[in-house]
Amino acid sequence: MTTATRTFHQRIRDARPDVVKRQAKNVHKREIAMKLRVLRDAVGMTQADVARNSDMKEPTIARMEALSGPVPSLDSISRYVEACGGHHDLVITHGDLP
Repeated sequence: MTTATRTFHQRIRDARPDVVKRQAKNVHKREIAMKLRVLRDAVGMTQADVARNSDMKEPTIARMEALSGPVPSLDSISRYVEACGGHHDLVITHGDLP
């Protein structure tokens, strides 16, 4: 009897469904955090710079850039992006985006 080779991710899904569920929950948070960090790095700012320009505290900026945890509010995201001189759009659609 031949057993098909399973990928690492398949084995994790089978062994630790709780981890898979937690990772899925953090997908949006990770995407937002990475985009914020990329923006900040692109303009050569530190977290302290963003905090000062946005009138938020540095630990708040660090939490916004963390890959897990609560998703920041739209107001906080706007303040962060504007502090970096960036722009953002909110897209709302019905169904999946292409």
